[in-house]
Amino acid sequence: MKKILCSILALALVSCSFCGCEKNTEDVQSSDINIVADKDVTPNDSSEFVFGEKDGGIIIKGYKGNSVTVNIPPEINGKPVTAIGEYAFDGFEENDGSVQNGKSYKDNNINTITSIHIPGSVKTIEKGAFTNCFSLTELTFAEGVETLEEGAFACCDKVTSVSLPSSVTKIGSYAFYECYSIRELSIGKSVQSIGEYAFYNCRDLRTVVLPDSVTELGTGTFAMCSTLCELTLSKSLTVIPDYCFSDTLIKKADLPKGITELGAYAFARSSALTEASFPDSLVKIGERAFFMCPEYTEASVPASVTEIGEKAFGYNVDASKAVSDPEEFLKEDFIIKAKKDSAAEKYAKENGIKIK
Repeated sequence: MKKILCSILALALVSCSFCGCEKNTEDVQSSDINIVADKDVTPNDSSEFVFGEKDGGIIIKGYKGNSVTVNIPPEINGKPVTAIGEYAFDGFEENDGSVQNGKSYKDNNINTITSIHIPGSVKTIEKGAFTNCFSLTELTFAEGVETLEEGAFACCDKVTSVSLPSSVTKIGSYAFYECYSIRELSIGKSVQSIGEYAFYNCRDLRTVVLPDSVTELGTGTFAMCSTLCELTLSKSLTVIPDYCFSDTLIKKADLPKGITELGAYAFARSSALTEASFPDSLVKIGERAFFMCPEYTEASVPASVTEIGEKAFGYNVDASKAVSDPEEFLKEDFIIKAKKDSAAEKYAKENGIKIK
């Protein structure tokens, strides 16, 4: 199976350096700046595309044109363009003689594309469709797109702003993986699920607002978003998965009512975190959920919690030690507010943590 060919980074064992979350007057202000109606763009000629028929519509299978601006046509030969096929615009430049659309990767002009518009006729953007489009800076959608499959825009590392239309219901795993430059993100009010590592290492992303339509997140969805400092969670979530918001600058983890489980390393290595609030619905806190959060000094854990994993609270590492062999220690100033005979009281006593 063909894989996304950008770097796979291990989750670091050291906390991110603090970059701040100051406002920037140059930031994109409009949440729908990337939603553009088809009538406002001129589609490229169909001769620039490799395409075929699928389920009564047209699927784009590749690109052979020379345009730097690519506006995908809403229809070809009188039929709607309903899908962008797997790896149709994959821009990775391999040197092993492999070809795409009859051209060797080293001669492929996909990496000259700076702007792409997805028309409303397209319902599905398939696996890796636009992965590794290294020159792409502007990505716009018309209302109509419903599904972004695995790695759809992975490693498009110059895209700075993403606004998904309200028609989108699914963001697949690795969809925007290592899109380093995304600073402005509007997820769309109908998204229900966001897959694992979908926004991993989007290191310029400052703010995430998950609409209440979101019911499911994947492992590491926003992990390594190293300047992410403001987070609003969906009220429809029940689980925060493993590593979901690790290695960020989130200042407050405000878990909404309905959350039952907080996964392992969920907020680990969040160097700016000072506060976390837990609903009475919470039952499980995974191991090292708040590991290496040096500014987090007091946890108030509800009696509803019956399971707390190893080193979930209060532990840090000696940064002077080698990353390969860090020395973990319990912070002397850490306090747990716990009910008598609760799992939190038991955890505190077992770990020598002060109880309030």
